[in-house]
Amino acid sequence: MPMLRLRIRSVEQLGSVRHTIRRELTHRNIGDDEVATVELVVSELVGIVRESEVSPPILLTIETFPRLHSVRLHHLDRLELYDDPFHMRERVLQGLTLAFGQRRNADHSTDLWAEIPRQRAPEPELDHDAQRI
Repeated sequence: MPMLRLRIRSVEQLGSVRHTIRRELTHRNIGDDEVATVELVVSELVGIVRESEVSPPILLTIETFPRLHSVRLHHLDRLELYDDPFHMRERVLQGLTLAFGQRRNADHSTDLWAEIPRQRAPEPELDHDAQRI
């Protein structure tokens, strides 16, 4: 599935970013519950950036794989995460993701990332006469 890339120029743009995420993921046949989870994780990560008092732009990328959605927020400046905003949001992220964190790059930029599990489609029920192979 192609990667979704959005440039966030201001944190006030978050509503329109969420709308774009919903539209694009729905268009890619992602279920409503998964879309809502991705939106919420993006909101939490953007909230961390906002509370850390850094200024945009921020590059948001969302990649969908068979078993997970990978969310990345790339900030061009070094992002210093204060303990309070990051830890306050940590519980929400722990409940919604497989893993999340931050990565400091060699160019002094910072990435916030999260891996969100995909929901599995229910297995079809077998007829009583059918056999599993």
